[in-house]
Amino acid sequence: MRMTGKILEGIRVLDLSRLLPGPFGTAVLSDMGAEVIKVEAPDDRDIVRGMPGFNQAINHGKKSLSLNLKTEKGRDIFFKLVKRCDVLVEQFRPGVMERLGAGYEECRKHNPKLIYASLSGYGSRGPYAEKAGHDLNYLSLSGIAGITGVDSGELAIPGVQIADLTGGLYLVIGILAGLQYVCKTGKGLRVEVSMFESCLSLVGIHLADFFLNRKDPGPGTMNLNGGLPNYHLYQTRDGRWISLGALEGKFWSNFCKKAGKPEWENRLWGNAEELVKLKEELKELFRSRTLEEWEKLASDPDLCLEPVRKFSEIEEDPQVKSRGLILSIHSQGGREYRVIRSPVRFCDFEQEQLSPAPEKGQDNREILLSLGYSESEIEVLKKEGVI
Repeated sequence: MRMTGKILEGIRVLDLSRLLPGPFGTAVLSDMGAEVIKVEAPDDRDIVRGMPGFNQAINHGKKSLSLNLKTEKGRDIFFKLVKRCDVLVEQFRPGVMERLGAGYEECRKHNPKLIYASLSGYGSRGPYAEKAGHDLNYLSLSGIAGITGVDSGELAIPGVQIADLTGGLYLVIGILAGLQYVCKTGKGLRVEVSMFESCLSLVGIHLADFFLNRKDPGPGTMNLNGGLPNYHLYQTRDGRWISLGALEGKFWSNFCKKAGKPEWENRLWGNAEELVKLKEELKELFRSRTLEEWEKLASDPDLCLEPVRKFSEIEEDPQVKSRGLILSIHSQGGREYRVIRSPVRFCDFEQEQLSPAPEKGQDNREILLSLGYSESEIEVLKKEGVI
């Protein structure tokens, strides 16, 4: 029997984060059923709102309260909400929330069971704590940027914001663990996630090897970043690209046979010079056919050979269509947006219709009425610039 509702129904999250990292994390919580209330300064211009698709992808299903935390009345409203929330998420540099009078110690006075989750570039302590930063900076300092590029040694900027997204996911992990802690102890706690440290965790397996051999890797020199001929991106005759990921012997053997090169099967065990030569021959082989021709070969499920998709091709991918991975959202104005479905599925629950990202302050009245404010008091708050 399929159940309605969602797994985190009843959990309320107060979200003070902006841009991508924090909102991506709270979007994961929202997709799992948590009620997420975005708290936004009335006069703040969030550039995400100028990117409609981006905004819908990470803010759908949330509520919005515009609130000036620099005013006494704004803080009063804030703490009334803190009392009713299970989780608070903030993404300011260390010390900002304390200067606003809304730090962890103050918030826990109002709600001892609160999970207070802080996401920042470098954490609350250390020589980098006060530094500004963005995704590329964290990738650079963690060494990830230094191993991302092409065989020639030229570096490349990754196509997605790895640090931001990973930081948001670690934030979710910390929050979920924190909620379990509250259930067991009845006590809240502070969760801290650093995007720099999140990047270090991703590159941790490679750093562990480095700590043993003290050899600095670079782009195209490691087994899984272009060093192996059987795990690489190759260009086809029509200028498209295809990925070969035949790491295990059985997959490599199958590829060689299907590609008409059975004599290559044992060449993976050669020395470095022979592997370089094999890679060059593979380049020539892939250039001999179009992507469409290689895709016909790739229909074999044991090849680990897949086309590099353009965005314009993803929605027609048979796996995407079969699994219903693209969902539609309709804004209040009637415009349709299409977003990617959460990869976390709870198989006994029905997929519910997604609601659109809120306009700033869209839920002011509903939230304030629930806190006990009257219609006339709400009008005064609006005139005074509190909301």
